[in-house]
Amino acid sequence: MLAFDSPSLTNSLGMKLVRIQPGSFEMGVDSLPFPKQLVTAPKGTVYDRSPEGDYDEIPVHQVKIAHPFYIGQTEVTIEQFRQFRPDFKGNPHYAPYASGVSWHDAAAFCQWLSRKEGKTYRLPTEAEWEYACRAGTHTLFSSGAQPPAPETANAWGVKNMHTGVAEWCADWHGLYPRSTQVDPVGPASGYTKVVRGGGLDQRDIRTYGEPPSKPLEDLPAALPYYRRSANRASMAPAFSAPDGNIGFRVVQAESPATAPLAYQAPFFATAVRQTAVEVTRGPDPAKPYYHTRLLFPNIGDRSMRAVGLKAGLAPALGKAYHNSAVQVMPNGDLLAAYYNTPEYEDDPDQTVLIMRRRYGAEDWDMPDVWPDFADAADAAPVIWNDRGLVWFFWGSPRMIGSKPFQYMTSRDNGATWSAVNFPDLRGPVGLYTPQPINSVVRALDGTIYLPVDAKGGTSAIFASRDDGRTWFDTGGRTAGRHTTLVTGKDGSLIGFGGKNTNIDGFMPVAVSRDGGKTWQKEKTRFLPLGSGQRPSLIRLASGKLFFVADGSIHKGAPKSGPVKPGAFAALSDDDGKTWQTRDLPGVLTVGYVTAAQGPNGIIHIVTSKNKPADLEIELNEAWVLSSAAPEPEAHALHDVRTYRETWPSGKLKAEWSAGLTAFNLYLLDGRQISYYGDGWKQWEITYAAGRPVGTETFWGSGGHKQWEKIHAADGAWTWRLFDDSGRVEHESRWNGKELAAP
Repeated sequence: MLAFDSPSLTNSLGMKLVRIQPGSFEMGVDSLPFPKQLVTAPKGTVYDRSPEGDYDEIPVHQVKIAHPFYIGQTEVTIEQFRQFRPDFKGNPHYAPYASGVSWHDAAAFCQWLSRKEGKTYRLPTEAEWEYACRAGTHTLFSSGAQPPAPETANAWGVKNMHTGVAEWCADWHGLYPRSTQVDPVGPASGYTKVVRGGGLDQRDIRTYGEPPSKPLEDLPAALPYYRRSANRASMAPAFSAPDGNIGFRVVQAESPATAPLAYQAPFFATAVRQTAVEVTRGPDPAKPYYHTRLLFPNIGDRSMRAVGLKAGLAPALGKAYHNSAVQVMPNGDLLAAYYNTPEYEDDPDQTVLIMRRRYGAEDWDMPDVWPDFADAADAAPVIWNDRGLVWFFWGSPRMIGSKPFQYMTSRDNGATWSAVNFPDLRGPVGLYTPQPINSVVRALDGTIYLPVDAKGGTSAIFASRDDGRTWFDTGGRTAGRHTTLVTGKDGSLIGFGGKNTNIDGFMPVAVSRDGGKTWQKEKTRFLPLGSGQRPSLIRLASGKLFFVADGSIHKGAPKSGPVKPGAFAALSDDDGKTWQTRDLPGVLTVGYVTAAQGPNGIIHIVTSKNKPADLEIELNEAWVLSSAAPEPEAHALHDVRTYRETWPSGKLKAEWSAGLTAFNLYLLDGRQISYYGDGWKQWEITYAAGRPVGTETFWGSGGHKQWEKIHAADGAWTWRLFDDSGRVEHESRWNGKELAAP
């Protein structure tokens, strides 16, 4: 067993470690007001921050470190890491310290060093890191209100915890508990690991492949706000980049024996049914069908932090929603995703939100924040149903060392997901901006094509011939930024649109017949798009192309060409040479729009920056081709049946009932109940023709009631969230999607 009788030691790599004695501290954001210069900076970096800190720095809670440990006085150096991996180069800006390594690399280094010396080396837990960083202080930094100079030791002899590289910790990232903890080790699982000692973003959206537009010292990641003792960032453990800013330091001590916190999946990934029931049921394809739904909770002009989060909305949820994604799951559910931000686009607190509309329900679930690289602006989600395998792509346009995209996959309708993957890029890569666009296609030969923003008014196409194991830049560039892509009937790639580009005053189209290497570009009959606009183009099951876009010019678009207010949908049976269009009634703009089609023929459209409100729009081909109004909807149900689903153990997983309307639409009706695999009740709700009625309750694992909703017949409802003791922590009243009272 390791003896802790020396205040410091030097190991075989020349690495000095200092002893940290047991003790207690308050973990989380400091209660002292932030100096103004710490929380304000130019647009694109940091916006006025609350004295409560970031969403993941609260609640402040008492933590006891029960055992001593040795921690590296500094981060692991490039030369020390090269003894483990001789070909490692490192980022010269952060020399002499190693940077740009993945969490897996850092953990493997610790295992290698443990075998080399016969002693236990590991990454510090997040609590150990903050405890050693604070060194007994309660201020923003161990040195007071401002960070210390580099290489300055704190009161316990540890250096560079507020300067230099950001650092991996052992823990999965998750929200803090309120209760006192002893030697905490974080959640049992997750998608990102904690990063301490710095942020992850640079100031401007980068066109990668070009030199940085700002010196590294001017990056938001290096700003004092992100260097505070309490600040938390997070990143997928597989992320590494030659120009990255994440390094690590080691601890010499046995791992804490503490049990990890239980992982609670976000609600969109909870109670997900795997049975595809009546998913081909839909309206008569010969009759026009059109229906709209509101997407988002609306808190009006009130503050998300002061009102929205206290009303029960997810921590890290913002008010500005943009850049839509939507896809129909194999079980009939819909997933929609947007990026959302506290106020301004590309704030490092920008996250991706995701929400589910369960097949047969008339309302969307409340949004979850997922996935989230904390302190990196997450953006540009794209969801793709690849013959039952669901892919979720998104980008990090300001992150240091960002790849063109990252992705996860799900084989169970979004209930569980793979680890975050970063593309293994082969061959030359041209200029790109890490923002995937709203379409992914698989060609006749099996190649996957994903459009990603490039430089200026162009888009790049990244492709994979081995189902995502490796990727390459096809080399060519399309005729517009935010190009939406389909495959032609002849196997070509067809890319429509792009903001702030035009040919003779009309929207461009680009066609490639060599897999994206070269493109032929010409004008369409549609109006060009400006800022805040992006079209959507999909291939329907009928073989037709479906197109949806704004028909009016936004700022930045040229003033020539046909000017017509409002948004429209269009169909083409000849790969875009001719179109039949119809205006979307009452929809002034669809903004960054995305469309998807379900197996029942219904086309689903989700809007972004839409006026008057962000919508899900349902329609069919017959509606586009007709000038007639759809028939009034009738929700009287017939043929109501009960369905059951079991866990592999044989225990009941879910029981629900649903029926069909006169339009052949499948709607949930009656009591619905879901169970955890161990038999505990999970979620219970009653529907009347697709709309919730009565009391809806959700329990965490182990039977703890997390929230309940009381639904009135007029669409009003009350939401109560409970703390661990069963007391009401938040209560709010809603009229549909509108917050009535917090």
